[in-house]
Amino acid sequence: MLNQRLSLIAFAFFLFCAIPVVAQQQVITVGVYNNPPKLLLDDGELTGIHGDLLLEIAQQHNWRLVLKACQWQQCLQWLDEGEIDLLPDVAKTDLRSQRFRFHQEPALLSWSQIYADRQQQIASLLDLNGKRVAVLSDSVQQDYLRNLAQRFNLNVDFLPVASFDDGFDALQRNYVDAVATNQFFGNQKVAEAQAAITPIMFLPNELYFAIGKDANQSLLTAIDESLTALKADPASVYYAIIERWSAQSSESRLPTWLWWLVIALCAVLIISLVFVRLLKLAVNRRTRELQDSEKKLETILGSVDAYIFIKGIDLTYQYVNDRVADMFKRDAKDVVGVTDYDLFDLKTAQQITDNDKEVLQTGRRLARHELNQIPGENKTRAYWSVKVPLKNSDGKIVGLCGISTDVSEYEELKQQIEQLAFYDVLTGLANRRMLLEKVMHHYKNSERNSALLLIDVDKFKTINDALGHEQGDELLRQLASRIEALVGSSELGGRLASDEFYILFDDLPNDSVSAQALVQTRLQQLQQELSTRYTLADKQQLITLCFAVSFFDEAETAEHLLKAVDLAMTQAKLVGPGSVQFYSSQLQQDFNRRQQIESGLRAAVAHDRLTVYLQPQFTRNEQDDALTCVGFEALLRWYDPQLGPVSPGEFIPVAETAGLMPQLHQVVLAKAVAAIERLHSHPNYSGCSIAINISASQFNDAGFYQQFERLVEQNPAAKYLELELTESMLISDADRVAATMDELTRLGLSLSLDDFGTGYSALSYLKRLPLKQLKIDQSFVRDLLSDRNDEAIIATIVALAKSLGLQVLAEGVEEPSQLERLREMGCTRYQGFLLGHPEPLEHWLKQ
Repeated sequence: MLNQRLSLIAFAFFLFCAIPVVAQQQVITVGVYNNPPKLLLDDGELTGIHGDLLLEIAQQHNWRLVLKACQWQQCLQWLDEGEIDLLPDVAKTDLRSQRFRFHQEPALLSWSQIYADRQQQIASLLDLNGKRVAVLSDSVQQDYLRNLAQRFNLNVDFLPVASFDDGFDALQRNYVDAVATNQFFGNQKVAEAQAAITPIMFLPNELYFAIGKDANQSLLTAIDESLTALKADPASVYYAIIERWSAQSSESRLPTWLWWLVIALCAVLIISLVFVRLLKLAVNRRTRELQDSEKKLETILGSVDAYIFIKGIDLTYQYVNDRVADMFKRDAKDVVGVTDYDLFDLKTAQQITDNDKEVLQTGRRLARHELNQIPGENKTRAYWSVKVPLKNSDGKIVGLCGISTDVSEYEELKQQIEQLAFYDVLTGLANRRMLLEKVMHHYKNSERNSALLLIDVDKFKTINDALGHEQGDELLRQLASRIEALVGSSELGGRLASDEFYILFDDLPNDSVSAQALVQTRLQQLQQELSTRYTLADKQQLITLCFAVSFFDEAETAEHLLKAVDLAMTQAKLVGPGSVQFYSSQLQQDFNRRQQIESGLRAAVAHDRLTVYLQPQFTRNEQDDALTCVGFEALLRWYDPQLGPVSPGEFIPVAETAGLMPQLHQVVLAKAVAAIERLHSHPNYSGCSIAINISASQFNDAGFYQQFERLVEQNPAAKYLELELTESMLISDADRVAATMDELTRLGLSLSLDDFGTGYSALSYLKRLPLKQLKIDQSFVRDLLSDRNDEAIIATIVALAKSLGLQVLAEGVEEPSQLERLREMGCTRYQGFLLGHPEPLEHWLKQ
């Protein structure tokens, strides 16, 4: 019996363990209302974009959704009272943010649109005037459209509805002329409701899921996490849902590009024409109503914000509205019965009278721009006046009616726009557009006796960084003021861009020699007057300027002229501060050559067309006085298929300005390390090193040391590299340079100071630097036997190297007598054509 009970207990325990543990689901009550693409109650299932998204999120977080149908306002109230946990498809507003809580990542982007009965001709916002429009009660569409109608003085009868479906139902029953919905719902209802899509689009919104103010924040956190993850994956179900629902409405939706075009056109129309159109409509409508009733006339004229008047056949005022009376600072009854000669000055009165007589004589409407001098004011006001003849029942002209609008502010704004279009805001000088207009005019009319001068402030960025942008702007204003004072009557001074100014010389002599001489004279004057001290922040600031000139007859078009003078300025900057450069065909040829070199060099790097030649370095054996090869210097060589052989002296400066030095450095480094491995397999070069030149830009690169660290780790042969630095590297930051050099020597690399004696470094730094060798520049070796100064310099360098424990190598040894004299002076290492020309690696391996 006991065994039987134990068996039953064991069997029950087995069943308990075998039943899978079902995680408890979180129950979420969701408010749904019948407006796609929001959540729909359809056989107990959720549909629409938000429905699909919520089902996906619920599945991820193991939620059980309980649907609770409601109208929109009821849904918002239930959410506020906690009857439902979650409400989808809610646009965030300041008021709603006070009542509810929203997640951070928007669930959907949507916008609103007007849909109308197909019999209605609604093409713009103005066509809603006098129409009945259904809007969702207490929605953002309702608030937005009401404010828009008030702003444009439109008489729109808004019918609040409980849902978008009710709105389309009202449209079908002819209760309303149009309905405002979001574009997803409206595009799907177009065919069913036999409605038309209007071009009126408004109120783009980001839609969210909302919870009550006191609800658990974890629900929104979970939604944010899911939306963020889904949006981050282009292949996620999020984009599939949007694509699926967008496809469902694609047949009834106009192309996206057409909508944006309609929006842009409507915006331009509203901004530029709505005032004039409304004014014209008001004038035309109220002029017609004038013939029906004097009461209607008073109502219309009293409501228009314009100067409205009626004159008799004798041009005396018969009626004026309050605006006219206020303008003259009189009561309206005091203006009636007088003429314009009693109110304005003689010139203004004569102009108005001439226009009035034209209306009375021709019987036609007159719209004209008038300039009037108001009594008691010193300035002239601009008006746009529309005048029409008044006729009696027999068709006889008995007077005229006029309406004038003060457009003085518009005219001032127009002048300001023209000022901005052709003049620089900061300096008040003519701008780049003005220059282009003038230059193109010259070429169009074949006027070639002119020249264009560019003026550029040297190191303006340094001034800006040191003194601040405000003082930089002040410098530009002072410079502009001096230029404006210096330009002649036949010249145009302006600001081209940033710190670059120009002067356009017109009416130069036809003789090119005389024209150039005149420009040279003007340049000397400008240099003297402009390149002086300026007062900035109560201090004197000395500046220098670069000048570039191009004559019009040196270019065929305006575009070529600007390119030519830009090229001349580039060359002037390369020469240095205070330089003057005239454009010439040779300058263009040199520029084209540099462009060809840069293009070819990029191709050479990309296709491995660069070669490293090696020039041997020898040391003298003190025992037998024999020369032994101890190393090589790696020298880059380039042969281009189109350009032929290009010397390093030509392509290295191009590489520096084009930013190609890092690529060239990589080429030399890779080929030098590969050459070391092969040289060490040769019995004559087993311990030889290879020296490579390091530029300042390479040495200052943030990853310079790490590059060599990786190289030594990957290839031990890299320890036989000797890095040749220049003295200029020691000037800017000697402490940092010394620290970097110490790190390089710890990797096993050797360091040499190249072209020693030609730079400006302090000798005190030499004892702090972990150098192995000093290299005497070939300029001292060349005249060693004939120039005592060179001999003294070499002797000093040799003595200095010995005192510091450094090796010394002389470059440029080309004659035996030079070699012998260097040996006598104590120099034991040599390099030059006497001992070996630069040759490819294969040449030396055959020796």
